[in-house]
Amino acid sequence: MLMAKAPVSGRVKTRLCPPLAPAEAARLYACMLGDAAEEISSVGRIARYLFLDRPVAANAMRGEPFSSFERLPQRGKDLGEKMWDAAATAFRRGARRVVIVGADCPSLSAGTVRRAFLELSSGASVVFGPSVDGGYYLVGLSSPDERLFLGFRWSTAVVLRNAAARCRILSAPFSFLPPGLDVDTGEDLLALREWVGTHARPACPRTREWITGFLGPGGGGFRGPTERKPGPRRGSRSRLGG
Repeated sequence: MLMAKAPVSGRVKTRLCPPLAPAEAARLYACMLGDAAEEISSVGRIARYLFLDRPVAANAMRGEPFSSFERLPQRGKDLGEKMWDAAATAFRRGARRVVIVGADCPSLSAGTVRRAFLELSSGASVVFGPSVDGGYYLVGLSSPDERLFLGFRWSTAVVLRNAAARCRILSAPFSFLPPGLDVDTGEDLLALREWVGTHARPACPRTREWITGFLGPGGGGFRGPTERKPGPRRGSRSRLGG
C-alpha cells in the first residue's frame, strides 16, 4: 500500500522550500509519487491500496499509474495512527502480509517490495526499509499490531532505532532491507542528483527527468541566477507520508 498526499503546492515537501518554490516542490513530489506507483503496479499477485491524506479532489490520481490501486482515505491524528489504520484495513480485508511505503523514495523498486514480502513469508514479523536520516521508507507486517505504530515521535532521527527497540520488547522478529534514498531537504536534492547519475535502476523516469531538468546533469549547486544553498538536514519524518 502507498501512503500519499495530493501533490498540491504548499501542502507537500514544505521542508524543500527553500531552496524550491512550493510549486516546484509539488511537481517533484508528483514525479516521485508517480514513479513509486508505477513500481508497485509491476508487483504481481498483490492487492494495491492508495491511502490519501485529505483533502483530495474526486478525480485526482485515478488514471495511470494509479489505475490498479483502490483509493482509500487516511485516518488518524499522526503518521503512526494513519499507518496503523491502513494496515488494519488491509488485514481486515483478508491480507496475510502488508507492506506500506511512502511516496518520496525514488530508489524504491518493485524488487524491494517483493523482497519485503519474501522476508515476511520467511519468518520476519516486521521488515523495515531504512532511510539514511534515521527513519524508514518501508515497513511490512506479517500480522496486525498497533503497538508497532503508536506512541512514537515521528519527526526525529531515531524513528527506526525506536521502532526496532519496540520490536525487541514485543519479541517480534524483524529484518532490514537495503537503505533507501528519500528526499526532504535541499541536501537531499543534491544526493538525488548524484544517485541518478550512478544508478540505472529503478527507472523512476519522472523523477530523473525532473532532477536533470531542474539541477542539470553535473555537479555544483542549485541552478539559477544566484545559487541557493541547501538548508541544514533535519530529523526524520519517517518517510511515509510525503
